[in-house]
Amino acid sequence: MVFWYTISTMSTSLNLAAELRALIASGALPDGARLVERELAERFAVSRIPLREAIQKLAAEGLLEQHPNRGAAVRTLSVTDIEEIYSLRMLLEGDAIHRAVQRMDAETLARVELVHRLLGEAASADKQGELNREFHALLYAPCGNQRQLQAIRELRGQVERYERLQARLMADTPAFQHEHEAILHACQARDAERARALTVQHLASAQRIILKAIQ
Repeated sequence: MVFWYTISTMSTSLNLAAELRALIASGALPDGARLVERELAERFAVSRIPLREAIQKLAAEGLLEQHPNRGAAVRTLSVTDIEEIYSLRMLLEGDAIHRAVQRMDAETLARVELVHRLLGEAASADKQGELNREFHALLYAPCGNQRQLQAIRELRGQVERYERLQARLMADTPAFQHEHEAILHACQARDAERARALTVQHLASAQRIILKAIQ
């Protein structure tokens, strides 16, 4: 009985972490928002045990900060935080695509091309964000390093709510899609060095836009 309770609690806490992560990414839980355990437990109809586990998980991912006697709040990123996160993303994502290029099969490239086209047609910021994540995830997956891919997901998660500003700012310009198209063409040509350079440039461009927006 204890075994099944533990599995159930773990499953609930993972689901709660996903729900809270989505609320933060969408801006429904904005920077500095306090997480009131009683209210959240009532909202999701759960006990506080899995809720606290979910909060601890998101704190470990850098999305929340915990204060003694005050609970948890959505972490507000400083300019330095964003610069550090993007520096790490450039290293990890540049390396991931560099190693992935030679392992990509025709099916993967076809899926990436389809997602790229759908992204260009997406009308909402939410759909743009979803397809943008899928575009990059498909390109990086063949690198085969699961720990590296997890680190990339967590770093992206920390700035995802700020990247929504980028999506809004770039909604009326083709620059976003042009950068993706260049990365895709480099992958199709099996040019690992160019794919890495273009990915780093793409992230640097995103960083500049987000820093300008929050400043």
